[in-house]
Amino acid sequence: MKKAIIGLVAGMLIGSAGMAAAATTQTVQAALAKFTFSVDGQKQTLKNDPLVYKGTTYLPVREVAEMTGYGLEYDNTKKSIDLKSKGGSTVKDTENWITLAELKNHNITITGNLTDTMVLKTDLKSLEIPLPVEKKGLYKATTGSGEVELNFGDNGTQINLDSLISAGLIQ
Repeated sequence: MKKAIIGLVAGMLIGSAGMAAAATTQTVQAALAKFTFSVDGQKQTLKNDPLVYKGTTYLPVREVAEMTGYGLEYDNTKKSIDLKSKGGSTVKDTENWITLAELKNHNITITGNLTDTMVLKTDLKSLEIPLPVEKKGLYKATTGSGEVELNFGDNGTQINLDSLISAGLIQ
């Protein structure tokens, strides 16, 4: 009889410990969703599908940070995420950005191999722009006449008019 009581008590302790462990683990039910995602009107493609939980959409923060011109630092020990500017700003004013095709409206022609270099030419001046290996997102190129901002998006490459003015290519 004594052994039965000890066995019963031991079984209750083991069972309650298992229930306590289960009570501290939270689970949620969320759905994967497909969304059209754009940054400043430019369509972006997410590599990972967003989650929807109780009517709130949760986006992959690293992807969104990179799309908006930020780097992400994650500290597992502190459980913190820090978004840092990559030195450039996000595309804020779409009126100051034009496509490469629209450069002809400013009497600018494009030459170069367009893999690692793009040369913009007017009748009076030319501007050689070094291009990045990965053509994605906002990029500031340092030229002999100053910085020129480019934005590589799904809808093509855009260039900032203000940076062309600063570089003296257009007035």
